[in-house]
Amino acid sequence: MASRNHFMYLVLDSLTRYASRPLVKLLAGPADSRTCSTITYQAFADDLHKTLLFWSQRFSQIGLKTSNVVGLWITGNQYSDLVHLYAISRAGFVPQLFSQKYTEQGLAVVRDLLSACDAQALAYDPAFESIIQELALPSLVVPSLQDLVASDADLPPLPDVEPTDTAMFFHTSGTTSGKPKPVPESHRWFGFQTVQWKGLCQAPPFDGQDAFNNIGSFGHVGSATMISHLGASGQCMIRLSRSGFDRESLLELTRLAGLNNLLVYAPWLSKLLTMARTDPEVLAALRGMRQIAYTGASLNPEDESWIVEQGIPATCLYATTEIALCLVSDLNDPKTLPAMRVVPGVQHELAGDVQERMTGGKLYDFFIPDSAPNCPHPSIRNRPDGHISGDLFEEVQQGYYAFRGRNDDWIRTGPSLAFCDTKSIEDNCMFTCAHLVKNCTVVGHYKPALMLFIEPALALPSETDLVAFKAAILAQTEAFNKRLFLHERISDPNHIVVVPAGSLPRTSEKGNIRRKAVEDEYATVLEEIYSLKV
Repeated sequence: MASRNHFMYLVLDSLTRYASRPLVKLLAGPADSRTCSTITYQAFADDLHKTLLFWSQRFSQIGLKTSNVVGLWITGNQYSDLVHLYAISRAGFVPQLFSQKYTEQGLAVVRDLLSACDAQALAYDPAFESIIQELALPSLVVPSLQDLVASDADLPPLPDVEPTDTAMFFHTSGTTSGKPKPVPESHRWFGFQTVQWKGLCQAPPFDGQDAFNNIGSFGHVGSATMISHLGASGQCMIRLSRSGFDRESLLELTRLAGLNNLLVYAPWLSKLLTMARTDPEVLAALRGMRQIAYTGASLNPEDESWIVEQGIPATCLYATTEIALCLVSDLNDPKTLPAMRVVPGVQHELAGDVQERMTGGKLYDFFIPDSAPNCPHPSIRNRPDGHISGDLFEEVQQGYYAFRGRNDDWIRTGPSLAFCDTKSIEDNCMFTCAHLVKNCTVVGHYKPALMLFIEPALALPSETDLVAFKAAILAQTEAFNKRLFLHERISDPNHIVVVPAGSLPRTSEKGNIRRKAVEDEYATVLEEIYSLKV
């Protein structure tokens, strides 16, 4: 008897159990006359049926065998993307996901990544037809769902797999040596997502259905896997009609589609909170959510305090492509925000090489042992006995942990190349200079001194304005600077570099400033400053 280790068994069970419920809602039409259409669990199952038969037949024709890896290059913003993804899995193959953003890197990078994962074919959206050239493997156009015909043909059986076998390949959101790294996700990783998802959802039970927006592209792990873990408890996903989250998206999805649980990256939520301060409709929509979960970066401390004051049901969460959701703050105790607790069931250790903070406690690596169901595939683990996330945490009270930045946020700088917590400097600047600074980052790894790059929140039309702006920054951060070691202080106006708003290099999806990319892009500017007496 075949095992039920394949993650699609969980999906198929959900499609049967909740057949009549909405699974996906879609907004369509011009901005002044939006409409909402609903796709039930049963309708998704019907689309899945005819689509998996198509792929099963086509892949068989070109000589593929079940459990082969198949590249799937999708736009990432269409309902049909989800159907094709899960249909390829149900047909017994292992999808390797690519999204719209890979058009920026081009076919050569996609070709390299396909080769790295031993993909045997590439299925691609017609939108990419013009950039698809000769490949060393078959390339097939993804058909429209409307062109596929329903059939009563027998479905192929799911392959017998081990829990640790790869179910899908995603990729890191950043690049190493010019290309992302493949991230294989196992069947047990998919199965454990349902446990992690239950740990995230803390709103009290009610008679309705929880409805969540997708978070980003269907070609990336956060949104691509929502069908599998939302379906386990009969919940619903609402597709964003545009990238990011603005006033119109929030109000449309709430009014037309019944959005009652918000998933956002921290920069998106920060924009909504800014609007809510002067827009009663936005504030009412945020307050009316059953839960708002934000991730990807820290909020400004002022935003976090305002959330608590206004009674907005927000929680921060910590998740990565490799280990999925691991920590979430307590919805029932908002004053602990942004401190988080480990999601029940997540095996972990807070250990590793701890670092002492001058104004706080010890910092710990977040370690997932190899016995944990969400431990990454052995090929990408960074420890023989498991995996550390690369992020640092401080236990701020028993059982509650605050995110203290990535390992690369701790750089060595100054004459003796001592450690420096760049994130604490950035956070202080954003907090004490909130009316002056839109965004900032600190650089200076293995350099004589730190440099603070600032995107200003106001216009600086003259040199006099620029000089006054830097003086104001130094004045308002003086008290904090006095508490730091000399190598951590930014006290020279020459060490503040002001650049246009939005110009610092960022990650494509979450919008986080990339410290190393700033150093690379402004290398000449930095060399000129360092050539002065520092």
